[in-house]
Amino acid sequence: MNRSTLIFTDSLFAITVFVIYYGNGGDINGTPLFLRALVCIAFATCIIRHINYYKLTKRIY
Repeated sequence: MNRSTLIFTDSLFAITVFVIYYGNGGDINGTPLFLRALVCIAFATCIIRHINYYKLTKRIY
């Protein structure tokens, strides 16, 4: 895992949330519960990856 991978996956996550939010007319509650759960799991995974990156390199991002 390197810095560019973290940047790419964070950007991909942000774009996905942006598309979901504006695809429903600015209402996140219009998305199915399963999709909202997947977004929460992806966010948690993102945080875990950042924690692991910090443990390996002792640098923030």
